[in-house]
Amino acid sequence: MPNYTYATLSDAQSALSARLFDTSQQQWPAAELTYYIVESLRSFNALTSFWRAEFPFSLSQATNWYDLTSLSGSLRPFTVTDQYLTNILEYHLLEPLTSLTPSSGTPALWTGSAQFSLFDIYGALTRRQNDTLGASGCTLTRTLVSAPIVRTGIILADTAIDIRRVAWIPRIISPQDYDTQIMRQTDAWAKKAFDYNYTTSPQQPPRTWMQNTEPPPRFDVDYIPPVPGQYETITVNSGPASNATSYQTMKIPDDWSWVVKWGAMSDLLGKDSQAADPLRADYCLKRYQEGLLLMNSSPAVLAMQLNGLPITVDAVKNGDNFNPSWQSLTQGSPQSCYVAGLNLVGFATPDAGAYGALATVVQNAPVPVAPTDYIQTDRSNYDAILDEAQHLAAFKLGGAEFTRTMLLHANFMARAALYNSKLKAMGTFQGTEWGLSQKEQKRNPRVSA
Repeated sequence: MPNYTYATLSDAQSALSARLFDTSQQQWPAAELTYYIVESLRSFNALTSFWRAEFPFSLSQATNWYDLTSLSGSLRPFTVTDQYLTNILEYHLLEPLTSLTPSSGTPALWTGSAQFSLFDIYGALTRRQNDTLGASGCTLTRTLVSAPIVRTGIILADTAIDIRRVAWIPRIISPQDYDTQIMRQTDAWAKKAFDYNYTTSPQQPPRTWMQNTEPPPRFDVDYIPPVPGQYETITVNSGPASNATSYQTMKIPDDWSWVVKWGAMSDLLGKDSQAADPLRADYCLKRYQEGLLLMNSSPAVLAMQLNGLPITVDAVKNGDNFNPSWQSLTQGSPQSCYVAGLNLVGFATPDAGAYGALATVVQNAPVPVAPTDYIQTDRSNYDAILDEAQHLAAFKLGGAEFTRTMLLHANFMARAALYNSKLKAMGTFQGTEWGLSQKEQKRNPRVSA
């Protein structure tokens, strides 16, 4: 049941067409206008966390980690594909749309001008998706890799961009063997200074891992494991490579997919060729850089309940520091939830009991699909969203016609800032709740200050 029922997608298309003096939708067909309206809604949600909701999921026995983007009923699934972004890029660049039907097995063909090619567009999208992942660390992946009876040269897949956490999980032979060991990151200098004989120490559960003296994507550990097992790694991984034969789902939150788009546009318009457009390339680059900066304060999880009772939500690093056995405790009822990135949540090992979690999250912006679908925003923000959509629609005009719409974008940003100021007044601890998803970054920095 929609919350707002005063304006449909068709109404928004008509209003946008009137603003563009194209009521017959010759220059901007309805399908193109929908792209701009949807991007405006997603951008507004990215900037304000306007749409917030709860969704339930069940904990499984002996399972610590849950990816919010892939849970059944998730409100934060990844749905934006590279083909979707390719099409909006083609609208912006005044090129015909590329059609791709993966089931046919026929590769997509470029039918546009000589200024661009599918190779250019797919390459730009792949590159900027990986740049965004590496710069923001927004999406994390849990992976198990073999833990051989050696101390050096543990190799990860070459998709790993950053290693965020490592734990040693022994192969259980008997109950008296070893527990999961959460490991701390250190460096070779510190180990030499404080544990001079670590390289000749007897076999024992590794306690620290080091990467600064190893070529990526490898790491060393301090002690040779006493039994075979696995290393559980949490990493920032690269996204899938775009190609002409299949859709690839972007590994960027839907509401931030526009960041990748602007980065790709800056590449396409910034190359030394007949496509060069320095003014718009610079604008796209600034929008991309602004998006990366804003992503670093983006919230995802706002609260968590377990079986109807609120539980503490904290950074994984705090759990590791102050509850270091949380991942190796005897199975029981979890008392805390640990968050990493914008997608991973961890719980102390659940037993066979029935545990129903209820996550309060910033959900993906509800986007209209059918002409009769309602635009899900209040009346005070509706015009600002149309302002941004008009600004996006004018991009393909270039020159003075585009730059004159900068004020519309400024109004959109001002409206987002106003709503954020309202959020701050909604509760004394609103800032604390909105900072939960970024707490891990602060406690376990990926870059130096």
